[in-house]
Amino acid sequence: MRFSVLASGSRGNAALVRSDGPALLIDLGVSPRLLESRRGELGASGHPIAAALLTHTHSDHVDDAALRWLGQQSIVFYCHEAHRSKLSRLTGFQELDAKGLVRHYDQRPWLAPNGMQVEAIPLSHDDHPTFGFRIEARNRQAVRKVRSVGYVADTGIWTEQTVEALLDVDVLGVEFNHDVGLQQNSTRPAFLIGRVLGRRGHLSNDQGGELIEAVVERSGRRGLQAVVLLHLSQDCNHPELARSAAVAALRRAGHRAKVLVATQDAPLEYGGVSGQAGSRAVRSGARTARVVSQVVAGRVDHGRLFPE
Repeated sequence: MRFSVLASGSRGNAALVRSDGPALLIDLGVSPRLLESRRGELGASGHPIAAALLTHTHSDHVDDAALRWLGQQSIVFYCHEAHRSKLSRLTGFQELDAKGLVRHYDQRPWLAPNGMQVEAIPLSHDDHPTFGFRIEARNRQAVRKVRSVGYVADTGIWTEQTVEALLDVDVLGVEFNHDVGLQQNSTRPAFLIGRVLGRRGHLSNDQGGELIEAVVERSGRRGLQAVVLLHLSQDCNHPELARSAAVAALRRAGHRAKVLVATQDAPLEYGGVSGQAGSRAVRSGARTARVVSQVVAGRVDHGRLFPE
């Protein structure tokens, strides 16, 4: 399996989980043109999309034109039944529904059309209900390859149930939305600061780090291979602040894993440990985004995505 983030942030979110066959798309908060472009940059255009999974109905996670594009491609769309009332206002969803391409998930694991097992993870966000996902590959015997992915973004808190759902994943995509100090001292309206910091808002760098630490400490010996930091605020965070918090969490847990920072402007991908590295460098326009890895204090192997 390979886990790719096509875009991450308040201007649109989409991620891809693929193996040798058709892929799963997590959220579609960007235009069809950008979806196709970012897939092409990763060399994933040859992998058709088997299904799209929706975390929640905020506009940075679901785009009406992208829904219409799903319908044109006859791609199955999974959402929670409680999402229907808001989605039904969108033309793209109406077209998908008319074609019989809408499926509903609940908290029971299910098999996606490409054979991957998916489990929805309840989260705490002000667009209720919101979910993360755990995705498992069909072949779970491959050594040092990605066999399972956890995806948790847009939540104000995490719980023991969250940790349980993420135990022993190989790759964990987790929200590192803001630095609390930058958020509190920003020029944003008080109501917005309160929303972001609240229990139905977004995880801070420290909260995201604590979730990583809890998952690692309770997972088996094999543990995480990589952590991907998601949904960073452009106003109230910085990639280095988020990365430092994740690295510190891994150090506290005594664990080695790559740390990759997802951005709005360029895709990234992680595909497991193979030879020198399992991460890919990608080109976005005239700018190259490169994953750079190094060992910190002999314990934490981490990376970051940055434009040259």
